[in-house]
Amino acid sequence: MTIHSSSIIDPDAELGEGVSVGPFSIIGPHARIGKGTVIASHVLIEAGTVIGEGCKIFHGAYIGGEPQIINFEDVSSSVEIGDGTVIREYATVHRSGFKGGVTRVGKNCLLMAYSHLGHDCELGDQVVIVNGTGLSGHVIVENQAFISGLVGIHQFVRIGRNSMIGGMAGVNQDVLPFSLVEGTPARLLSVNAVGLKRANFKPNVRAAIKKAFKIISQPDLNTRQSLEKISSEIERHEEINYLLDFIKNSKRGVTK
Repeated sequence: MTIHSSSIIDPDAELGEGVSVGPFSIIGPHARIGKGTVIASHVLIEAGTVIGEGCKIFHGAYIGGEPQIINFEDVSSSVEIGDGTVIREYATVHRSGFKGGVTRVGKNCLLMAYSHLGHDCELGDQVVIVNGTGLSGHVIVENQAFISGLVGIHQFVRIGRNSMIGGMAGVNQDVLPFSLVEGTPARLLSVNAVGLKRANFKPNVRAAIKKAFKIISQPDLNTRQSLEKISSEIERHEEINYLLDFIKNSKRGVTK
C-alpha cells in the first residue's frame, strides 16, 4: 500500500491490499477501496463510496458527492464502482438521492475526462462515456454501450446494450439496443454494425437485428405494428426477444 503523506484518509475508511493514494487526495469515512486500485492526486471520494478492485481514478475526480437536487435533504446514500473501471480527470459521480440508494457503475467501464453521472444512474459493464458527456439522474446504461463526447441525456432515459450514441447528441427518449443514434434531438441512424462485430455477434443474429431495424424505421408503421411484424417475420433469437421486450417496456418511448 502506498499512501502519500499529504493525503487525508478517514480512520473509518477501508483500503485493500496494494491500494495507492496520490498527493492531496481525500477519502471519507466508511469508504471502501478494493485491492490494487490506484487513486491519483486531488481526488475526493466521499463517505460510504465503494470502489472495486483494480480501478484507476485519475486527477481531480469527485466520487460520491451530494446529488444536484434543489432543496435536497441530506440522506445516507452511496456510489458503487465495479472492478477494473477507469475514471479519468475531473469526472464526477454523484450519490443517490434516496435514503439507502446507490448510484452504480459496473465493471471495466471507462468514464473519460469531465463526464458526469447524476444521482441514481446505473451503468452496466464495459460502458464507455466520452469527454464532457452528462447523464442526468436515474439514467440506465446497459452493457457495452458507447456514449460519445458532449452528449446530454435526459432523466430516466434507458440506453440499450451494445448501442452507440454519436457526439453532441441530445437524448430525451430511450435508445434501442444494438442501435446507432445521433443528432439533437437524437434520431435512429442504423444498426451499430461495427459494435456488434466487435462484440462477436454471429452473422445470422446481426442479419436478424438489421432486418428488425428496417421494420422499426418504416414510417407507415406505428410501434405496435412494428412489433407484430418483427414477431411474425423474424427468427426469434434471444437478441430479438430482448429488443422486443425493450420496446414494450419503454416508459419514455424509443428513439426512432
